[in-house]
Amino acid sequence: MLIGQDRNQLDDSELVSLASGGDTRAFETLLERHRGRVLRICLRMLGNRIEAEEAAQDSFVKVYYHLRDYDQSRSFAVWSASIALNECRDKLRKRSRLVRIFRGIEEADRAQAQTETNDTDDSQEKLSAVEKAIAQLPDQLREVITLKAYGEHSYEEIAKILNVRVGTVMSRLFRARQKLTDIMNRGI
Repeated sequence: MLIGQDRNQLDDSELVSLASGGDTRAFETLLERHRGRVLRICLRMLGNRIEAEEAAQDSFVKVYYHLRDYDQSRSFAVWSASIALNECRDKLRKRSRLVRIFRGIEEADRAQAQTETNDTDDSQEKLSAVEKAIAQLPDQLREVITLKAYGEHSYEEIAKILNVRVGTVMSRLFRARQKLTDIMNRGI
């Protein structure tokens, strides 16, 4: 058995090997290492903190149960981001039937919260405007910009996650940025 501090010095594939052999501390180290990135992806894809935390947790449950299927030639960060993105897609599909109802409630809550807190500064308003603009993007563009901006993935990693070419990633990012600019200029 390894001492807890030694696990932090192991790379992801070594931790996966230990975790798939039943070492729960190795899996905890993987979880700690990748939790933030997966949560940021889920949060930006779903736009709801509670739902994002649930999706991130569900993603890591799937990661845990599929550790034996992990292809060590792939980056663990890319593999776990792919699982998280698929989990978010599933949640968005399930949610799509009720989106109209929940949006109305959410917008009313936001409007009420904004009237209650008149001391919001410009940076919070700009961030909120950007988040609303991102939410208006088509799924393919929202996914790629979320993975780049919030998941902090490279073009190559995004291409692997989405199973597309790097050129497609670059094209989608360009279109997403253009569309975001248009939405922002219109004032959402």
